[in-house]
Amino acid sequence: MKKISLLLIAALVAVSASAGINMKASHNVRSARMEKSELRTALPMAHKSLRAPSRVITDQPAGELHSYLRSGTAIYPQGQDIYMGEQEDGRMDIVFAGEGKVYLKNILYRTGDLWGNYWVEGQLNDEGTEITVQMGQSLYWSYNYQADILLAWGTTEIAYDQEGAPYINFIIDDRMQEVVYTIDGETIYGPEGVAPVEDDQNPYWGFVATGLGAYWTDDYSFAGAMEWGTVFTETEPQEPEGPSIITEQPEGDLYTLKRNSATIITSGGEVVHNKTDGDVNIVINEQEGKAYIQNPLWLQDYGYWVEGDYDAESGMIVVPTGQYVYYNESMKYGIQLMWGRTYAYEAYDGSYRLGYEIDNETQEIYFIFFENALYLLGSEGDVMAEFPEWGNSTGMMAVYSDNQEMGCIEFTNKDSNGDDLPFAQFINTVPAVPAAPIIDGWYDGGDEEGNSFFIFSMPTTDVDGNLLNPECLSFSIWIDNGDGAELFTFEADTYVNDYLFEDTAEIPYWMYAYGYDITGYGCVFYRTNEGDNPLFTQNIGVQAFYDVDGIKNASEIAWLYDIPSSVNDVNAGKTVASVRYYNVAGQQMAQPSGLTIQVTTYSDGTTSAVKVVK
Repeated sequence: MKKISLLLIAALVAVSASAGINMKASHNVRSARMEKSELRTALPMAHKSLRAPSRVITDQPAGELHSYLRSGTAIYPQGQDIYMGEQEDGRMDIVFAGEGKVYLKNILYRTGDLWGNYWVEGQLNDEGTEITVQMGQSLYWSYNYQADILLAWGTTEIAYDQEGAPYINFIIDDRMQEVVYTIDGETIYGPEGVAPVEDDQNPYWGFVATGLGAYWTDDYSFAGAMEWGTVFTETEPQEPEGPSIITEQPEGDLYTLKRNSATIITSGGEVVHNKTDGDVNIVINEQEGKAYIQNPLWLQDYGYWVEGDYDAESGMIVVPTGQYVYYNESMKYGIQLMWGRTYAYEAYDGSYRLGYEIDNETQEIYFIFFENALYLLGSEGDVMAEFPEWGNSTGMMAVYSDNQEMGCIEFTNKDSNGDDLPFAQFINTVPAVPAAPIIDGWYDGGDEEGNSFFIFSMPTTDVDGNLLNPECLSFSIWIDNGDGAELFTFEADTYVNDYLFEDTAEIPYWMYAYGYDITGYGCVFYRTNEGDNPLFTQNIGVQAFYDVDGIKNASEIAWLYDIPSSVNDVNAGKTVASVRYYNVAGQQMAQPSGLTIQVTTYSDGTTSAVKVVK
């Protein structure tokens, strides 16, 4: 669902039929603990829209549109909780497409903002008095969970987790393969269902009912919407409302750049720091003194443009804040471009959370467009410092218009010297030899059951310092157990992914699966240790590949420990470019303290890492 709160754990306050209750664990709203290990559940959002299956109908089908106001009872999401109550101010649109085909939009009440614009297919009988809708139609596809939300008939029940907290479970009735809507003039009657029986002794009686609902396909948990006894009364179709947004490419000269910024987003209830990727399109209309930026925020590839004043002499682009980068006509909320900052604070339970504040006094955001590179002015961030400073940043903010929650914050990325990099830049995609990856940290889970983490950054440039196109990058892991270096094989049965159908030793940088996460150029590779099965015994390394027009070049291998290897010779005749220190959790430190990983970067771009104790 939309809007995972950065600040609070959803409170369990369900003491009556109108109170909220938490959703099931795997799709629950959780505390946003900012721990390095949580990077392994990061989501590469830039590819999310590319993976949506065609069975989800998001575009309005052709045909005659009718609109209906709804009444009845429903269990529905609101914010981070689930509620039971009367359906109010809800609509369902129906397109009569001819030849007995009909399409119903928002078939469930208040279904959440992420999947509020879907359509399902129905069949109209010859008399025009009944619409039959098949169960099992997909309402939404989530890359985050690698799962669909499917329409189903079922019964809700109250279940309890290991800590005794109640949540709603959904029992699917497989016998109900279809439901029927009855048309009586301007009124449509939905399937009746079974309303809950009032019980003063049970504070959760309102959450136990039978009706039309939905569930997640990965764990069959309740998707957060069910209704029964719904009556639809025809009304005039609603005219599009909301702010002015630019969806068509404006007139002018088009430039396509590769995004090179950094961002903080929420992913599955967690706070994740990413180095971004993807395209940023710019249209310059010098005659009118205007510039337009498509997808100024990395929150999601919505395809909308924002407008700014352009000065050809200086290359300055001035973009007013408050412009919408997305608007949901059905749910009547949008995402606005604002300026703001994030900060970390200590919560009541001793963990650190991410807070944010919107800078409403900042009315304009400034860019410079120069030599095919876009620079964001005035943005800064410190997102890799130790607690409690981790997460402090200033930059462009995505803000939901209905409740002012933050969707993401994006700011200028820094190079190894702390200097600002271009926000976006043109990349000439030609064959090149990539620089070696940089090892950012290591956490050894030991022989006990747990996880070991190998954290590294993919190269952003080739060995000559030219920018690389991230879409052409891939990597391999090398393991040295004392018998010489060997390529690690990612087994398809273990590292499940919709693109990984067979075992492989090479992974595209953007691919997400169980066992490795790629966030921008940053990578986390991990493996569960069971008993006497550590990830490696002597050394582990990573190698980058750059494939353009069938020409693939490989980087040198970056090893965790600087020891002789059968693949790389011992570093010799090099000068030290930089030295960085990390604790065992992968957090960078100003000085070594205790057990520390010392990462040395040499003048030729290669790295070495050793454990030191101070």
